[in-house]
Amino acid sequence: MTVDVNAAFKWQCQPEAENFIIEIVEKACQQNPFIEHLKQQLLTQTSTRLFDWIDHVMIGYDAEHEKRLLNSGFVADHAMPTYRIFHHPGAQLPRIVLQDDGRPVGGLALSVESIADFLMVRGMSAKIEGSPWSGYRRCCVSSENDVSLWVIERRGTQTCEPTYPNLGYLEKYFLCLETWKSRPRSLFDEDEAMKQTLKIAAKIVEELGEDLAASLVLGCERDYWQSRNTAAQVQKNRQDRLGMGWANHDHHTFRSSRKQFVHLVRLFEMLGFYCRERYYTGKEAGWGAQIMENPRARLVLFLDVDLTPDEVTIDFAHHPLSETDHLGTIGLWCALHGDSILNAGMHHLEAQFFFEELKKDLASTGIGMMEPFSFFPYLKQAFTKGEQWDVDHKRIDGIFAKKLITDEQAEKFRKTGAVGSHLENLQRREGYKGFNQKNVSIIIQKTDARTIGQSLDG
Repeated sequence: MTVDVNAAFKWQCQPEAENFIIEIVEKACQQNPFIEHLKQQLLTQTSTRLFDWIDHVMIGYDAEHEKRLLNSGFVADHAMPTYRIFHHPGAQLPRIVLQDDGRPVGGLALSVESIADFLMVRGMSAKIEGSPWSGYRRCCVSSENDVSLWVIERRGTQTCEPTYPNLGYLEKYFLCLETWKSRPRSLFDEDEAMKQTLKIAAKIVEELGEDLAASLVLGCERDYWQSRNTAAQVQKNRQDRLGMGWANHDHHTFRSSRKQFVHLVRLFEMLGFYCRERYYTGKEAGWGAQIMENPRARLVLFLDVDLTPDEVTIDFAHHPLSETDHLGTIGLWCALHGDSILNAGMHHLEAQFFFEELKKDLASTGIGMMEPFSFFPYLKQAFTKGEQWDVDHKRIDGIFAKKLITDEQAEKFRKTGAVGSHLENLQRREGYKGFNQKNVSIIIQKTDARTIGQSLDG
C-alpha cells in the first residue's frame, strides 16, 4: 500500500477566513487616514499590498466576532490577561488579537525589518518598546478614531509583548551575527565547509536558542543572496524607501548537491525547522524538494535536490543520496556555483507582491520576468530573469573530468558563465498556504545552465 506522505499538508483556500481579516483592514483604512495613505504608498512604490505586511490585527471582544473566528477555522493559541491570540493552522494569514475591550477595530500591526528605519524615512519620532535587536519590538506610529497602527520587529518568537533580554544580549547577538556572516563559504573542500557550517550553527543555537538563531541565519542568507542579485537590490531599495525591508518574505529557496542534502536538512532541523510536505512533480522530473517550516520564527524553506525516479517515494531528507553518473538541473547549478548554503547563496527569495504590478514596475527598471509557472486566482509565481555569474574554471574542469558535461558546454561556461539567482514574484490569495506541484518542472528546466538562451530569455 502506498502511503501519502503529504496527507497532512493538503492545503485548501480559506476565503472566509481571509475575508474576515480583509473587513478589519478595510475598516482600519476608513477610520485612520494614515493607514489608508500607507496602503497607497505600498502599492505605488513597492508593488505590494498592505495586507501582506500585516503581522496581526486587533479587534475588541464580541460574541459574534469569536463565533466567526471559530467558524472560519481560527483557533486560540495564546492567552494574556487582557487579550487572546488566534491563528489559522490551515492558512497563511495574519493572526488576530481578540482584546477584552469593546472597540470593534483596535488596529493593525505591520512587520518591518527595522522600526527605526520606518520612522527615519518619514521624519517621525515615537517610542519604541523592546530592547534593540530583541525578539519582539513595537511602536505605535498613528492613532486616529480609536484605530492604531503599530510597526513591529519580530525575531524568532510568537509573543506580542515587548522583549527585554538580559545585559550582554547585544554583544552575544552581534558576535553570532558576525560569526555566521564570516564563516568559510568558499572552501574548495565543500565537505569541510559544511562541517564547519554545522558546528557554527550549533554554537549559535547554544547562545541564542534555535528560533532566534533561525531568524538570524535567514537574515544573513538574504543579505548574501541580495549582494549577488540585481533584481533583489532594486526591489529592496524600493521597499527600504518606505522603511519596510524584506518583512514581506514568503519563503527561502536553497539548492543542494545530493551529497550535502541530508546535512542541509540537519542544519535547519538544528534551527527549529520541521519537515513539512515533500515536493515533486513526478518520477521523471529529475528533482524534488523538502519544504521545511519553523512556525515560531515564521520562516519557510524550499530545499531543492536532484532525485532519481525511485527516490521520490523515500524520505530523501534523511536518507543519504549517493552520487550519480549525471547531473540534473539542481546538481549542475551546485556543481558550477557551489551549494546554496555555501558559496552560491540562495537560488531565490520569494516575497509577496501584487503580481502584475511588480512585473510592470520592475520592467520599467530593465528587469524582466520569466513566464509564470503558477497562475491561479489564489497563487501566482514567476522568476525574474536570472543573473549570469562567472564560474570558477576549477569547477568546470572538475565536472568535465568526470564526464558530467560536454566539451561544448564546458567552453560555454568558461566564456559566458552560467545563470545564477533570481527573485520570485509571488502572490497569494484566500490564505492559500501551499505550492503548485504542476508545471513547475518546465520553469526549472528553463533555469538549467545547459539550456541555450532560455535561462535568460524566459
